[in-house]
Order: sequence, then structure tokens, then C-alpha cells
Amino acid sequence: MSAAPFSGMLLFQLDPTTSSSANYTHSTALQMFQQWTGVNFIFYYGTVFFGNLKSIKNPFVTQIICNLVNCIVTPIAFYTIEKFGRRALLIWGAIGMVVCQFIAASVGVTNKDEAAPSTSAEVAFLCVFITFFATTWGPAAWVVVGEIFPLPIRSRGVGLSTASNWLWNTIIAVINPYLVGVHYANLGSKIFYVFGSLCACSAVFAYFCVYELKGLSLEQIDRCIEESTPRTSAAWRPHSTFAADMG
Repeated sequence: MSAAPFSGMLLFQLDPTTSSSANYTHSTALQMFQQWTGVNFIFYYGTVFFGNLKSIKNPFVTQIICNLVNCIVTPIAFYTIEKFGRRALLIWGAIGMVVCQFIAASVGVTNKDEAAPSTSAEVAFLCVFITFFATTWGPAAWVVVGEIFPLPIRSRGVGLSTASNWLWNTIIAVINPYLVGVHYANLGSKIFYVFGSLCACSAVFAYFCVYELKGLSLEQIDRCIEESTPRTSAAWRPHSTFAADMG
């Protein structure tokens, strides 16, 4: 018995009013907002950015510290995702990133003499920003994408959202040198105002579009999306079991 062939046209033949179509839209947008947080600016161009801060003697060490923060705090999400839920993590994580990036930008902009204490404070808030990302939007976005699709379209939905992730990853990587290059926009620390504002957009998106799916089975997730809205999903409770529905 052969498997049914994959038809990419199925992605474009969905009724836009159905939950499956909304899932495609929400998952691709979720991955887009994950890239818009600006964390990859630090991971990709952090050494160059830190090198332009004259009070930092070894930008490579500073970059390694940022990478270590990301690696060390990420496992915390294993606990927090199930303890506090996906939706709460995404909303409060985005708010935390907004605060940290705006503070880092303000410190960098006002530190015209590039004094060492102010530079250290800017780097510290960037590390806190990375902590917020690594414990919220970094892993939680992938968890949500893996849960919201019904089984028949899960592989296609996850594939499409992953494509969105890498598309925006590439776009951000390409435009960053033009945003901070001295011969182009030359934003310097002001770039964190840009990414901080995008994080604010991420918080709004999570509030209005992300469902709370903590503790639900895959069948219950489908029912929750059909019977609730993102803002009421946290209070939704299953009223039947899959076995009972199947008779």
C-alpha cells in the first residue's frame, strides 16, 4: 500500500476561514517574529559590534560570554514551558526583551565617551535580553509550531513555518551590516530601539494570536482551537475524550 503523494497545492486550497488556514498563518508569523527579536544580530555580528565599543578590549571574549549565557539558560525552558504555559512565556518574554533592548540602546546612545562602566551595563542588559529570548521565544515558538497542526497537515505546516524562520533569518543577516555599518545607516546602539520595537510587536502578536495549549493532547488542541480564541484559550478545558468521541 503506497502512501499518498505530497501535493504542495494543498497549502493554497484551504478555506481561509478554517482553523487549519489560521494555523499556517500563525505559525509562519510566529517564526517571523522570533527572528525579528534581534537576537541573531548579537550572535552573528556581536564581535564586530562589541569591537566598535572602544572600552571593550577583547570583543571575542564578550561574544563568548553572550553565547554561553544562551547555552546555559536555555534548559530552563524545559521547566517554564510546562509550568507557565506557551502563551504567557511568549507575551512576558517579549515584554522583557523590549525593556532590556530599550535600556541597552539608551545606555549606548548616551555613552558618547564610551566609558567602561556604561559599556559594561549595556553588555549586561544584552545578556539579560538573551536570557529572556533563550527561555521564552527561542524554544517556545518551536513548541507551539509543533503542537497547533492537525496530524494530516503537521509535516507541511511545520515545514512551511521552518521555511519562514530561515527566510527571515537570512533577511535579518543580510540587512544588519547595512544598519550598523559606518558607511550606511550607522545606527550603532540605536539598532536596539529597532529590535526592541519589533519585540513590542511580537508581544501584541502573542497576545492576540497565540493559543495556550499547555497540558492538552493533540486531539484536545484541535478542539481548543475550534472552540476558543487565543485570549480565552487558557481557560478552556476538554469536555470529552478522544475515546468517547470515537464511540
